[in-house]
Amino acid sequence: MLTYSSAATEFTSIDLVAIAMLVVVVLGGEFIIAYIVARNNRVVKNLILAGFTTLNILYLNLVLNDVFISLPGYGQLLALLISLFIINVFMNMLDENPLFRKVLPAIFLFAIAVVLAQILTSQVTLPEVQAETGKTSAKNIKLVDFKVKPNVYFIAFDSLIPKVLLKKNLGLETTDYHEVLGAHFRRFRNFFSDGDLTKPSLNSLLALDLGHFNDAELARNKDNYFTGLAPSPLFEIFQHNGYETTTLYNSFYFGNKQGPYIDNYRVNSSILNSGVCEFIDSQSWRKPTFMGYCALLKSWKVRTALVNLGVIEQEKEESDFLIDHMRTGMSKGNPQVFLAYLWSPGHTIATTFDRKTEGAFEKYQKRYVKRSKTTALEINKIIRFIEKEDPEAIVFVFGDHGPYISRRDTFEENRVFFIQDRFGVYGGIYPSDRCAESFDEPYNNDFMTIVQGAHLIIRCLTGGTNAFITREEYRLPSPIPKELNRYEDYLYE
Repeated sequence: MLTYSSAATEFTSIDLVAIAMLVVVVLGGEFIIAYIVARNNRVVKNLILAGFTTLNILYLNLVLNDVFISLPGYGQLLALLISLFIINVFMNMLDENPLFRKVLPAIFLFAIAVVLAQILTSQVTLPEVQAETGKTSAKNIKLVDFKVKPNVYFIAFDSLIPKVLLKKNLGLETTDYHEVLGAHFRRFRNFFSDGDLTKPSLNSLLALDLGHFNDAELARNKDNYFTGLAPSPLFEIFQHNGYETTTLYNSFYFGNKQGPYIDNYRVNSSILNSGVCEFIDSQSWRKPTFMGYCALLKSWKVRTALVNLGVIEQEKEESDFLIDHMRTGMSKGNPQVFLAYLWSPGHTIATTFDRKTEGAFEKYQKRYVKRSKTTALEINKIIRFIEKEDPEAIVFVFGDHGPYISRRDTFEENRVFFIQDRFGVYGGIYPSDRCAESFDEPYNNDFMTIVQGAHLIIRCLTGGTNAFITREEYRLPSPIPKELNRYEDYLYE
């Protein structure tokens, strides 16, 4: 329950039912094993059950706990041994103290009630917003009128970075996707994300004003824009101009409910592509996560069998899924604005990643090169679709954040590397000459961010009118210290 309360929106109904069934089966098997092995030896039986309980805690919670998995191997082992000792002592107390056996159910029910209360109170949505006339739900963002209304596609790729950072931080001269982008897109120099993780990066884009996003963050509602549970100023401007609004991803990572402030929240139809196991590496020591549920979901044989049985649909490639909905949107008769996220080429997944560990950097480097081929194919598909079917569209492609090679580094150790690795990303526009007049006069001469790029597109569509009332001073988000959070101090070209 603690695991669920920390990421309730990432669990699908199938996840919850299947994991609950597996837990019942595994716990039953553990009790049977303990009874058979140590039927007449209470001490040994308690020790076996304590061992099983420790493993259950590990694979139901600790393997997903950043604090635990960031510990060195000996630290993780020590934590598990301490857990084993405490649980064993606890079980022995149950055998020896009748009063404790009577009080225990009440303590257990109270703990469940506390966790349930936490789950219920954590699912908060933004209150109904009454925007002032001519303004959006953000005080600093006004409604503006477009002079032209092409379809606009904001497409984020995970860990898309410019060549200069590819060479500097990954030791590579180029990749397949860089060649595609170089041939078709106008690239923006010293381009940065506004957040170092996917959710804050994309939700801050939708907020369109970092002060407004920070207010939502304080209210624990910073992740509600993508799913439409909260009104997003970016989409409010487009809706004011008659656009249909859509967000799209391959899973329920952003949430499992669509809110009233968006027209379409699209998730790939293959349920096994979604849910809580999306970012679990089934080839690592975390393979038994959720009693082996994630390993089963990621098994090619299991997927093939379920497709053949008609339980799930054949999984679509992310770019095909996106293009299908872009094409559907074009048939609606009104202009379309999309915010789509494609998990490619991908950052370092394991939070235990340490570039200083022998072989770790090289392994990620090879994976990045391999997945970059897929990224190139996806971008090419999108380009071909726009060329043939939607030539007047604007496509804004960018990285949501960097590759996170600096996972085990601290800001104080190497400030420039830390910021450039996490915030330095690729940003470009297609066709390369689209909105040239607006992009020729950026808000900052030294750098550009994703949110600034969106403002420049809006200024392009209005013929020169800005959506903001007072121009922001763009700074890196917390916890970067205020005296060190100037983007200008971390330029990479």
